[in-house]
Order: sequence, then C-alpha cells, then structure tokens
Amino acid sequence: MNKFEVHEQLDKVILVSDIHENWQALKKIVDLPEYGKSDYTLVFLGDYTDANGSNLHEPIKVINFIMDQVKNHGALAIHGNHDDMLYGTAIGDSDKFFNWGNNGILETQELLGLTANDVNIELTKNELNEKYSEYIDFLDEIPYAIEDQKRLFVHAGIDWTKNNYHDTAVEDLIWIREKYFFSNFSAASLYDPVKRPIVDKAWHRNTSNKVIVAGHTPSYFLSADQSNPIVEMRNNQNDFSRYDIDGGSHSADIEAALNILILDKEGKEIRRDRLLA
Repeated sequence: MNKFEVHEQLDKVILVSDIHENWQALKKIVDLPEYGKSDYTLVFLGDYTDANGSNLHEPIKVINFIMDQVKNHGALAIHGNHDDMLYGTAIGDSDKFFNWGNNGILETQELLGLTANDVNIELTKNELNEKYSEYIDFLDEIPYAIEDQKRLFVHAGIDWTKNNYHDTAVEDLIWIREKYFFSNFSAASLYDPVKRPIVDKAWHRNTSNKVIVAGHTPSYFLSADQSNPIVEMRNNQNDFSRYDIDGGSHSADIEAALNILILDKEGKEIRRDRLLA
C-alpha cells in the first residue's frame, strides 16, 4: 500500500475521524446536506474499530458502511493506529498484535465474533482472515495519508524533523502527538495538567505549506474542553491551518460524538458539524 495517496485536485471534502465503532453517530452522516453531492468527497481519517466508554459499539456496521462508501460512493479512507494494529495482526505482525492487546483487542474480538485472545497471534490472525477477508483486503488497499495540492489528510500528524514530510515514518503518521503539535515538544505533555498550559499556544509552525487535517488525539487535550470540539492550530497569522477533529468517540465519557469538518478545495473552512449518538 502507499503511504501517501496523491490526488491532482479534490473538490470540497467532508472529513470525519476516530469513529471507534460508534455506529449510532456515524449513520447520521448521510443526513448532512452536503452528503451525496457530486462536488463533495467523504474522507475517513482512520480508527474504525476499538472503543471503550458508554457508546453503543457496532464495529461490523461501521466497517461495512466505510467499505461501501469507498467502493460504491466515491469516499476515501486512510489507516489509523487502531486499523493498523488489526491489519498487522491479520498479516502476522506480532508487535502489532501485542500492541493491540493494550488497546482494546478483547472487546473488539468479542464484538467481531472472534475468540477473546491476547496471547496467540495465529488464532486471531486465522480468524480475521477467515471471517473478515474483505475488510483485510480493504485495509491493504487504503493509504496512510491523502493529499492534493492544497490539503493533507492524515490520522495523527507528520514529522517536522524530516526535510520532506513524505519521509515521515508510518508509525508517526498514525501515532505522533507532542512532536507534531508543539514547537517546544520536549517540554510538552498532553497528559500532564501542569505542563499543558505552558505549551498549549506554542503550536509548531506548519512547514508543509498545506492545510492539514488529522485526528488521533481527542481535542480535549489541546483545548481543555471536555466536549472535544474541533481545534484549529496556527503558529502565527500567516501560518497554514492545522486541525484536530478527534471528537472523543473512543471514550465517550462526555458524549459519543463525531466531529465533521467541511473544507473547500483551497482548504478554507466551509462549516463544522457534530454527530451525536
């Protein structure tokens, strides 16, 4: 699969990320006034399975909907870190399997009708390929990032230390946090309430010269707003915008919600929406 899938120029886009089995919210995307219009493309930014909290978890409906949207309705999709762990397990990567063991494997296995197991990769690998071969093939085909001339869509972020952001490691595309968000990332800690105020407004400059949209990090950690709103980051008034749109659907401790960001083809914001379970 490609790390970056390049499009000459997409038109307007409807962006959603970090669904985490939240079918009750995801199914409402078809009610958006922009949905289904020929000049709008629906783009999924990863993390389709694995969840905790109080929302209704229906991973099979979520993955079937996403595959249908991509195959039959012109939508686009990329890998998130949770998708990568599932896919890695299906192709026999033991590191991915054991990492998944720390990130929701047992509940997801149960909901997918697999044997609950976090020690035997061969068992889960075989069951995934037997029961979900179409989904594994789907994950094999989708990239880790999508871009056109003006915009870049990625699950977690990119590595600013690379001379060319295309050299960002796959692990960073799906896992990176502080190094992507902050200029002074060595002092940053998203999970330390003492350190967070020091770095909250010290956004790293966007050197990609593109508007970037990502998820992965519930935006509460960038905003201290427990409703997890969309966060726009700019180092200065001339900087290209970066957005974090992770609405916190993974935990659903406040509300099982999916943030929707709609951009025009230049990367300018058209509007935001929020889908509640």
